[in-house]
Amino acid sequence: MKNNKIWYLGYVIGICSLIIVFALKLNEAVEICLTFVFAISVSVSYMKIMHHKMVEKDYDYKISVSDERNEKIRDKVNASMAFILMLLMGMIAVVCISVKAYLPAVLLAISVGCSPIIMFFINRYYEKKY
Repeated sequence: MKNNKIWYLGYVIGICSLIIVFALKLNEAVEICLTFVFAISVSVSYMKIMHHKMVEKDYDYKISVSDERNEKIRDKVNASMAFILMLLMGMIAVVCISVKAYLPAVLLAISVGCSPIIMFFINRYYEKKY
């Protein structure tokens, strides 16, 4: 439970972003962005806090979460999703170039290019650790 306290910070960030949306007169893009920050931070915090509580209290849930089969399935899904997300980011970069939005295109292209390198170093780290 001691590591669970940090997730309450998500509630604070969400509430602060919502207060800023209602208190200040900002442009529409910033208001939309702050609304997304509110929704994402509150929902992620809630899910993580509930997950920690379920792991502590429900023995069957703890077993199903830490089951080797489920862990292998999650690993396969994450590996597949990494490839799919890189492909989508590449397609979005091409679309951004076609509509002459060069800054997002460059940022996406850099992230697509650096992603395999980052995954390689993370993979080496975990191979040495385990």
